[in-house]
Amino acid sequence: MASTPTDILSKLNVGSGMNTADIVSSLVDSERLPQLQRIEKYENQTENKISAYGILKNNIKDFRDSVRTIKNTNAASHIGSSSNTTIATFTTSGSTGSENIDSSLLVSSLATTHTLVTGEYDNTGSTVGSGSLTIDFGTWSTTSSANDTFTANSNSSVTINTTSTTTLSQLRDAINNATDNAVATIMYNGSGYVLVIKGESGASNEIRVTPDGSSSNDLINNYSYTSSTKNLTQTSDGVDASFTVDGISMTRSTNTISNLFQGYTLELESTSSSAINISSSQNLDTIENLLNNFVENYNTVYLNISDMTTNATTSTETAGPLSGDSLARTIQRELRGFTSQSIVGYENGPYSLSLLGIQTNRDGTIALNTSTLKKSFERNPIIVDAVFKNQLNSDNSDVSITSLGTDTKPGTYAVTQSSGNYLIDGASMSASGNNYTSSSGNSSGMVLNISSGVTSANIYYGESLMTSIDESLTNFLSFNGDISKRINNLSERLIDIEDEKTHLEERMSALEERYTFQFAAMEQAIAGLQETGNYLDQMLKSSKE
Repeated sequence: MASTPTDILSKLNVGSGMNTADIVSSLVDSERLPQLQRIEKYENQTENKISAYGILKNNIKDFRDSVRTIKNTNAASHIGSSSNTTIATFTTSGSTGSENIDSSLLVSSLATTHTLVTGEYDNTGSTVGSGSLTIDFGTWSTTSSANDTFTANSNSSVTINTTSTTTLSQLRDAINNATDNAVATIMYNGSGYVLVIKGESGASNEIRVTPDGSSSNDLINNYSYTSSTKNLTQTSDGVDASFTVDGISMTRSTNTISNLFQGYTLELESTSSSAINISSSQNLDTIENLLNNFVENYNTVYLNISDMTTNATTSTETAGPLSGDSLARTIQRELRGFTSQSIVGYENGPYSLSLLGIQTNRDGTIALNTSTLKKSFERNPIIVDAVFKNQLNSDNSDVSITSLGTDTKPGTYAVTQSSGNYLIDGASMSASGNNYTSSSGNSSGMVLNISSGVTSANIYYGESLMTSIDESLTNFLSFNGDISKRINNLSERLIDIEDEKTHLEERMSALEERYTFQFAAMEQAIAGLQETGNYLDQMLKSSKE
């Protein structure tokens, strides 16, 4: 009958007296430990790489998010200013100003609101009489004489109904709730309370008030302002603002003017006897802050990669988790490329970050030289556009860009006419009416609308550096990007490592079993020899007796 492992183990130590179980364990460990240490070292390295790439991915995402914030901030915005803010203020509207403004302003009159006032009441709870008030909006031919004419504008008239219990304050609230084109307020003039009704500012926003009620109540007697009857007292005409900009006379219905220059608001404060200056300039402080933010986030990513890829040059140094990793070095090289990348498609370009004062330090980090930034900015502000703002325009107003193709590349393109056809950078364009399409070269897919008679134009299609960086970083971060692929590959290695550990334990278990059988056989042999020796010893003792 074959021996069982239990039978074998029971025979250990029975003959030799040695702790053969410990000997077996030590022999197996001497085989297992070097291999297990090698596997676990590889496992730790792999886990550290996964962790490092997770950190790097977050660093790149933070950098990408900061780049997108910079993109969404209008770095090319301007600051408006006025030489005399008591006459007018000139400000940027929502950071959208982009034009350089330098104009003279002369204010002849301010816009005012048509204002009507009732007679006095003892208190705000006084009743106003039953009936209705209809308020119309438009223009009076005159406002001081009877039988003048009223021309309604496009604003809808409103009717307010009252009862015998309607108070002065209730009438005020009813007017305000009924329309946005008039405002009613109650004032105490020192001896009584009056209701003040104002239209919107401007000559075309004056008001007509037509009461309907009993001839014996306050409503009909106190609230009429019509061509024939003016019981309400006019305290102010509706007047348009009148002003001159660079010798051009113009009017507006309001003193807040947001449609004079795109992206700017002009606020008229008072009239002037002489012209003042309104102007704008690009906001250098905004640009400097954005660039400093870019530098800070760039350096964070760059230095982290440097730490992660550090090589151990001595026995006392510890290598970074991504030491020797090609992908990490590739990402770092691409980061360095951002600082020298050529930006095309802008007037008088190409440009680069270095022209705005971005300098590369010896350790690979970057820094902003504010002096260089200021000089470059003053010399050629379009550099700012090349870094922060995409561009798509033409230097000829009769040529417009209808669309771009998927293969269209940023650049500056010359459009010329030859024998009735249009060429772009010397290559023929296909025509469909006034639309001309490029089918070759870097402009392939671009469609231009060209008016008849155009002989030449320059087309500028610029992709800003921030847009380019955003695209590069997004590629690294994408689901199928290089970092995700590397993390997935490393995770698969961990599965293989677990399989290798399992196989090692299986081999060691078999080895332990083999050693156990061998030592059990040895113990049996020793025990047999001992029994034979004891028998012979007894025989010798018996023969002597």
